[in-house]
Formats: sequence, C-alpha cells, structure tokens
Amino acid sequence: MRQPPPGSTNRPEPEKPQGSIGRRYAKAAGSEFASLGIAMGLAIALLAVGGNWLDNRLGTAPLFVLLGVFAGFAGGCYSMFGRLAAQRERAAADETDGETDRGK
Repeated sequence: MRQPPPGSTNRPEPEKPQGSIGRRYAKAAGSEFASLGIAMGLAIALLAVGGNWLDNRLGTAPLFVLLGVFAGFAGGCYSMFGRLAAQRERAAADETDGETDRGK
C-alpha cells in the first residue's frame, strides 16, 4: 500500500478483515469491548444509586454516592482487567496451538 506524502490529508484505507471469518471475528471483538464499557457503566450506576439511597436514609448527603461511584469504578476496572487478561491468555494459547513441530 502506497503511503501519502507528508502533510497530505489523503490517508490510506485501513486493512479490512477478509472473508466471513474475518468479519465475524471483528464483530465479536467489537461486541466484547462494548460489553466491557457497559459492565463498567452499570457497576458505577448501580453503586451510585445504592449510595444515594443510603444517603437519603442516613442523611449523609454526598458521602455514599461518592463512595459508590469510586467503588463502582474500581470494581469495573478490576473486572475489565480480569476479562482482558483472560482474553490475552486465550490468544496466546491459540497461537501455540496453531504452531506445529516442523523440525521433528
């Protein structure tokens, strides 16, 4: 693929996955990353709502909402890290499974 000259606004087209398998893989990867964002957002929202409920019951205005937001963010980050680490391990296992012993 030929590169545009420096300073040019013409950009090369990104390479697209070839065939139906490539399209399925791209869709699966996109949906997995979207689910990470949704899970983090839900964790933050649910714990913030729970914190708001506690604040209303106990009369401690922003304390438990803030604690809920921070706890939701921490939990979402922990979950995201675990899911991405598992995906990395699966990818590494797939790479080693695809290799063959050529020298033997």
